[in-house]
Amino acid sequence: MIKISLKFIFAGGIVFWLIQKGEIDFSLIAKALDYKLEIMVGFSIFIINVILTAIRWKLILDIKSSTKIPILSAIKLTWIGLFFNTVLPGAVTGDLVKLLYARDIDKNFSKTFLLLSVFMDRVIGLLGLLSLMGIFSIIYYNDIVSISPEVRYMVHANFIIFTSALILLASIFSPTKIQNFLLTLSLNLPLVGERFYKLFEQIWLIGRSRKTVTACLIMSTGTQFLNVFSFWIICSPFFGVPLSFQHAFTFIPLGLVSTAIPITPAGLGIGHAVFGTLFSYFGVSGGASLFNLYFLMTITVNLIGIIAYVTSGKRHTMKEAMETQNDNNN
Repeated sequence: MIKISLKFIFAGGIVFWLIQKGEIDFSLIAKALDYKLEIMVGFSIFIINVILTAIRWKLILDIKSSTKIPILSAIKLTWIGLFFNTVLPGAVTGDLVKLLYARDIDKNFSKTFLLLSVFMDRVIGLLGLLSLMGIFSIIYYNDIVSISPEVRYMVHANFIIFTSALILLASIFSPTKIQNFLLTLSLNLPLVGERFYKLFEQIWLIGRSRKTVTACLIMSTGTQFLNVFSFWIICSPFFGVPLSFQHAFTFIPLGLVSTAIPITPAGLGIGHAVFGTLFSYFGVSGGASLFNLYFLMTITVNLIGIIAYVTSGKRHTMKEAMETQNDNNN
């Protein structure tokens, strides 16, 4: 509770600071309601992305499931996880809650595999986002770097991050001999050796299903494309200056990566500050307010997960989720 409280205090402090500077305009929320088409398109894309993300996670679960996971069940569990990620940010996240429901579907799932399935799903999602950012930065490099020195530095940073993502992807598909060597080497590490061994063993177990991982990567790239497009279309009426669709793909993914870092709940405060800076590189003022529109849309869609939770039948408690986390830590 102390950690969660500190995160909210930190996030609230950033938001308050931005409000004092006049960088967050809450009246923009009411104005956005006048652009019903953009809101409807953005909302629809969010819903589609939840469904596609659920299917992607289902493909990973199917690697070790004794029976195929129903798509509807995967969607319900994903939405339950999103709901609890929103209302219970912190150590006990919605991911732990949805994993409890996943074990109800297939008792053969080990806690380690379930935790790794979520971890791999997030890694694959991140790789899709970074791939989009890198590809658009390469294609439109000459056009973008001419905008300003700040944009040039940002694009070069994109290349470094994109290269790191490719190295991570290559490690997932690395030859078995290299994997076995690294696993043996990890056992010699003091204190954390056995934990590292179990972690990478499960990661490479999933990585051996290359068709599944490749399909998940393709889906991830598609969902992230839609995600960035939804951000762009929701905020487009308020740019004030021309901001092309292509340019948006060179910096919105970078901002979304910053919100994924668990410093504050759902990127609150951090996302506002980062997008305020990134949008300014392209001559768009009020980037923090624009992120606020996207942030509120995200929260709204996540809260729909309460319907899946209420209709799920069996109720799992927070105590069970905490026990799952403690078992993993041990």
